[in-house]
Amino acid sequence: MFFKISAEVGKISIEDAKDLAGKTTYEVDALFKDFRVATIGPGGERLIRFACVINDPAKRQRAGVAGRGGLGAVMGSKNLKAIVVKRKFTPEELVAEKFRDAAAQLRRTFIEYLKSEVIPGVGLGGNLPVMQLAAEAKVLPVRNFREGYIEGYEKVSEDAFREVTIGKSTCYLCPVACGVHIKVKTGSFAGLDLDRIEYETVALNGPNCMQLDIGTIAKVARLCNEYGMDTISVGNITAFVMECSEKGLIDYRLNYGDSAGQVKLVEMIGQRKDIGDTLAEGLMRTAEKLGLQGHAVQIKGLEIPGYDVRGPVGMALAYTTADRGGDHLRAWTIVAELDDPFTITGKAKLTKELQDRNSALWSLIGCDNIPGNTTGDPAKFVDLSIKALNTLGWKIDEEKFLEAGERIYNLTRLFNVREGFSRKDDQLPLRFRKPREDTGWKITPADFDKMLDEYYAIRGWDHDGKPTKETLERLKIER
Repeated sequence: MFFKISAEVGKISIEDAKDLAGKTTYEVDALFKDFRVATIGPGGERLIRFACVINDPAKRQRAGVAGRGGLGAVMGSKNLKAIVVKRKFTPEELVAEKFRDAAAQLRRTFIEYLKSEVIPGVGLGGNLPVMQLAAEAKVLPVRNFREGYIEGYEKVSEDAFREVTIGKSTCYLCPVACGVHIKVKTGSFAGLDLDRIEYETVALNGPNCMQLDIGTIAKVARLCNEYGMDTISVGNITAFVMECSEKGLIDYRLNYGDSAGQVKLVEMIGQRKDIGDTLAEGLMRTAEKLGLQGHAVQIKGLEIPGYDVRGPVGMALAYTTADRGGDHLRAWTIVAELDDPFTITGKAKLTKELQDRNSALWSLIGCDNIPGNTTGDPAKFVDLSIKALNTLGWKIDEEKFLEAGERIYNLTRLFNVREGFSRKDDQLPLRFRKPREDTGWKITPADFDKMLDEYYAIRGWDHDGKPTKETLERLKIER
């Protein structure tokens, strides 16, 4: 029996939602045209480990996704199908005048940055321009992270998606408008439309699977949205199956670049059908069950985003020390590493500073796409955020702001330590411990350990990755 939480002005209720059971996220959203909707799809109902919570997927606007870590499965485990909210008021009625003034000033500043065209590709929106950056740096995920470049990547680049873009969308009053509506023009999936598609989705379900057909990638993304599944995890799992099939390590057959087979596998995962039932448990558990850990590119059970760390070695540290496993957002070191990607010098400090800064920014419920797409330098967004806070009556400077981020990161580390995580878990997958097949690029165990030791020291953690008593006292964290 599934339920939904319904909220209107002055009324919150838990209601029977058996009529919503089994419906896709789009089907649920279409039933609540006057409501804002956060819902799971069949993937969350079936407790797929990488199920998502999808927001407003059918309302031709910027749809949001709680996309990593299996939050959709958490809702499914509670038999909660959806949260629907109807408002009869405007956001302006809920906030103080000084907050509105601060927000308006921030928005004006962002618009000025956008006019200066700081970031190439911002006219398209989202992060699709990263495809060219990653390809030129030769750090694309290709053939399940065995290589870092693929001929013809331009077929799924920013320019290629411009050709199928039919409109844009935005969150409320956002000047970036990073949502992109696309409609496939040719091929087996001609006519298919999709609200939004980003670099990670394209990279993991495209080059990583030797797939350069926009229609196929869009179809996979659409299915993931309907079932409510993380596209990064799905892309990694698909490439894993393709490699294991190629090497004869599993009975299931799926060739690299097989469009129909790739789409079919996604449907099987969403339905937990046949091999899809095993794959729905995620890459780590699947590989452990099959004894194929060496082919699974994951950290702490979370599948890796779209960057090969044997190029920008700082990303190796960013992935392994991310609090939720293989994650690129805690510290996206790529741009800072472009001039010297192979050196380990300074990468520990860079990773730590980015993690602290982002933790503080996220505590303000900020958006990842605004800093880079507007200021051209996410560090400038810290200054803008501090000014906004002080307009509201806070008395905070950059040192205190970043200290708050450091405190947050140490708190998440304490949670993980309590749950049994330690240095043994802050490790690269076997795939990244070997030279790359195309270039021979590698990270030696000695270099990685040196970076990790330096990172722990800068963090004020012991050799096993546990925050020291002195660090907790300095950050005023009580245990």
